[in-house]
Amino acid sequence: MVADAGVFFGLWLQRPLQIAAVCPSSTRAATKMARLVDLARPGPILELGAGTGSLTRGLLRAGCPPNRLIVFEREERLVAILQRQFRGVTAIGGDAVELDRHLDELGIDRLSTVVSSLPIKWFPLELQRAIVQPCLTRLGPGGRFLQLTNAFASPLPIAQLGIAGRQVARVWPNLPPAQIWSYTERTAPSGRGNR
Repeated sequence: MVADAGVFFGLWLQRPLQIAAVCPSSTRAATKMARLVDLARPGPILELGAGTGSLTRGLLRAGCPPNRLIVFEREERLVAILQRQFRGVTAIGGDAVELDRHLDELGIDRLSTVVSSLPIKWFPLELQRAIVQPCLTRLGPGGRFLQLTNAFASPLPIAQLGIAGRQVARVWPNLPPAQIWSYTERTAPSGRGNR
């Protein structure tokens, strides 16, 4: 695990805006995120930006069966760590903007929950849309896209993306302090959406 953290830190030094954190998410952040996932909701659970598997471990500790987890990571060295550490979990290497194609290839048309620690606040709007929209489409009504962030405001531009979102948790004992945002498709214009 120490060696894995060293790989993570080395990648951060090379590409700080793509990795976004100096170290993997804390156990507390992973536990808090896992508690927000409704394991009774059917379908696979998708993790974006899995890194060395901190959030993956939290989901497994919370009782998520490994075969329900699909973890997505861009960095090949981190994908190798994920494949080595988590038997039964589907680890996919690739860019999250190609997520729609990868999910189609796996035959996944429905997701239970999406858990993300991507540095999504730094992505251009069109890339944010390319990642979030295929997820929300596959989540369907009641499905949540959960985003871990160190931003103090929404890391996604809610109005521009035409989605609903709100902060659902804070994790102060984390380096840096983290927030978790929940995003859903915007509900009918009754004014009662999850804004």
